[in-house]
Amino acid sequence: MYEELPIDVFIPHPKNSNRISKMFSKKLRYNIQQIGLYETITVRPHPSEKYKFEILNGHARLEALRSIGKNTVKCDIWDVNETKAHLFLAILNKLRGSDVPELRMNLLFDLLEQYTVEELVSHVPETSSYLKKLELLPEDIEKGEKEEEELLDVVIITFYLHSEKHKIVTGVLNKIMEKYNLSDSSEALYKLALLFQ
Repeated sequence: MYEELPIDVFIPHPKNSNRISKMFSKKLRYNIQQIGLYETITVRPHPSEKYKFEILNGHARLEALRSIGKNTVKCDIWDVNETKAHLFLAILNKLRGSDVPELRMNLLFDLLEQYTVEELVSHVPETSSYLKKLELLPEDIEKGEKEEEELLDVVIITFYLHSEKHKIVTGVLNKIMEKYNLSDSSEALYKLALLFQ
């Protein structure tokens, strides 16, 4: 069960480490506007400010709701101390499942039967070029007749960089994307890796 509270009673937790990109933020905002539904945010009574609540999970959702002019927000209120608040900040945005690639593809195939690429790209994290490639895949892949190993042959790479090094890497990837007319940075990273193979 959730409560609906005025949007001005929420204060971001200063130790929140979760951020989303501008593109995802835009898509989140668009989804809330179009669908009118969102996952409740998780808060606790603020430890020092009376009648205020500190956000544990849902910082980006709150900003999206604020930017589209919502006056109230649906939230779950958890009565937790500072130690537990820090623990929840560390785990709430990380203890999420990850997509099984072929199931994600099948879901996107189904959505592409109901939406155009242009409509769908404003809702999902995938890029327009990726969705266009899915549309061109042969029927046997769509129907799941390809071997499971081939469909699962996707690897997610995650690494952390200091902000200065991040600027250098993204600058190089952007140059490669421009030079080879690529649509996303993973293709550019692959091209870069081939140079050093």
